[in-house]
Amino acid sequence: MPLYEYYCPDCKSKFEMLVSYQHADEVVCTKCRSEKVRRLLSVFARPVSASAGEDDGYDDMPSMGSCGCGGDCGCH
Repeated sequence: MPLYEYYCPDCKSKFEMLVSYQHADEVVCTKCRSEKVRRLLSVFARPVSASAGEDDGYDDMPSMGSCGCGGDCGCH
């Protein structure tokens, strides 16, 4: 089950919730119970191997900005 990040414009809180993808848009705010929450674009990290010389298969992937935009937003 994925971990989604949400923002509530009514009480201005951010929260995370484990929700199945079928119900990801049916979440209510955990603080004020508002139904106007927005799902945020989450950032993820790739695994880092313990051995420096070990090939993890990720070296061939293009470098992305810290927000995953690919450099389009100027975040890096």
